[in-house]
Amino acid sequence: MDVILIRHGQSVANQKGLLISNETDDLTNAGLQQSQALAAHLQTTIAQADVLVSSPWRRAMKTAEIVYGSRMDQAQIEHRITETHAGKHGTWLESNFNRAFPDFYQDLSRRYDGGESHKDMSLRVTDWVESVLLAQAQQPGLLVCVTHGGPISVMLQHLMGM
Repeated sequence: MDVILIRHGQSVANQKGLLISNETDDLTNAGLQQSQALAAHLQTTIAQADVLVSSPWRRAMKTAEIVYGSRMDQAQIEHRITETHAGKHGTWLESNFNRAFPDFYQDLSRRYDGGESHKDMSLRVTDWVESVLLAQAQQPGLLVCVTHGGPISVMLQHLMGM
């Protein structure tokens, strides 16, 4: 199976320089335009896709709704491919978080207060890669997935054996 991984369009958190944000973060006007341009570019590809998947977080869902168009009702909503939940720190400016916790990323199993760790996210994304992507790897077809930067990084590292 061939796979296309799509990162959601620019979000409000991206524009403001927030750490990660949360599941309610929306797309900016630029993010909407990016998604519309991608939809126009992938129109034929999406029409031929066998499997459509999206993270349930708002910014990914809005991107998927635009890119998948009339096929959005066929999309699988997958909770394992959401971004790291940063708890109460999700809406902090990234620069403020890094100043307050300069050694935070030295231990990827360290959890955000009220959230999860990057290792937690990595484990659930890897579980999805193993149980969905690799389970269908030898089948013909195309899977298109709208998700977030962190999960895409984990997916690619796992698939490349890094």
